[in-house]
Amino acid sequence: MQNLNIADAGLSYIFECISTYYDGNIYFLLYLLAMGFLCIAGKSRLRMREIFLPQFVLMILTVYNPLFPLALNSFFDVNKEYYRFLWMSPVIICISTAGVVIASEYSGARSGVTGGVDDGGYGRSFVREVLAAGFIICILIVGGSFLYKDGYIVSPTIYHMPTEIPEISDIIHEDADEEYPRVVFEYDYNMMMRQYDASILLACDREAYLDAVNGKLNYDIPAENWSYTDRLLSVVGLGNKIHEDLFVSALEHTGTEYVVVTTSGGMIPFLKECGLTVVGETANHTVLHYEPEEPQGFELPDYSEVWRLTPQIYDFLL
Repeated sequence: MQNLNIADAGLSYIFECISTYYDGNIYFLLYLLAMGFLCIAGKSRLRMREIFLPQFVLMILTVYNPLFPLALNSFFDVNKEYYRFLWMSPVIICISTAGVVIASEYSGARSGVTGGVDDGGYGRSFVREVLAAGFIICILIVGGSFLYKDGYIVSPTIYHMPTEIPEISDIIHEDADEEYPRVVFEYDYNMMMRQYDASILLACDREAYLDAVNGKLNYDIPAENWSYTDRLLSVVGLGNKIHEDLFVSALEHTGTEYVVVTTSGGMIPFLKECGLTVVGETANHTVLHYEPEEPQGFELPDYSEVWRLTPQIYDFLL
C-alpha cells in the first residue's frame, strides 16, 4: 500500500495501515462507536446487528489480527493486492449506516400525541435531535483535517487530478501513431496516469516504481547488469544519468516511445542527447518522444471467439 511493506513492518503491518489510512485511528474509533450504536439501537435494528456484528467479529479474528497478513502473504504478495479493501470497505459501510439511522430516524420530529393523548413524544424528539446534532458535530470535528483544515479546495478537473494529467495525455495521443503508446513518467504522474487514461501503457509498473523510490532496487551492481526497467527507473524516476547506450537500449527493449519529466528537473538535456525530441510542454512538465528502431505494437485481446465457442457462459452472465 504505497509506502508500506509487510516484509519491513512484520506484526505491526496492520497497525501501521490503520494508523495511516484511518487518519491516526480516528475512523477506527468511529467504527467502534457505530458498532456500539447499532448494537443498542433497539429491536428495529436487529437486522443490522445480524449483518454488522458477525462481520466485526470475523474482522477482529482475521483482518485485524496481526498474524493474518503474514499468513496471507505466504500465498500471495499482500503488497501487490488491494488488501485494504478487506478492512476499509466494512468500516465505511458501517459508519455510513449508523449515520443514516441517526440522521433520518433519530432527528425526525414527532407530534407527541397518539390517539389524542400526549405520550411525551416531543421530549423524545428533542433527545433525538440532540443525538443527531452531536453525531454531525463529531464528524465535523474528527474529520476536520479533510473538511475544513485547508479551506474549501475546488478540484482543477472533474477527475480530481492535476490539470496537467489530461493535458499530457492529449499531447501524447495527438503525437502518437499508435493507439496505445508506451510511456514512462516520474513517480507521481505514473501513479495518476494509470487511473486516468488506460490507453496509455506504462513502461514501468506500480510495484517496480515502489521498489525504486523505496530504495529496494540494487544499483550497486554495474549498470550493464540492470534490467531494462531498472534503467528507465534510474533515469526518469531517480534522476540518474547512466550511459546513453544503456538508456536507449532500455527504451528499445521495453518499447517505450515517450518520456515525461519535470521541466525544471535538469534531465531534458540528457534525454535529448539520447535521441529524444520534445513534442509538447505543460506548465511544469515536458513530453519527449523516442522513435524505436523496431516499434512494438499493441492490440487489445479479442475475446469474440471465446464467446462464440462457449455461448453458455455468456448466457449465464446475462
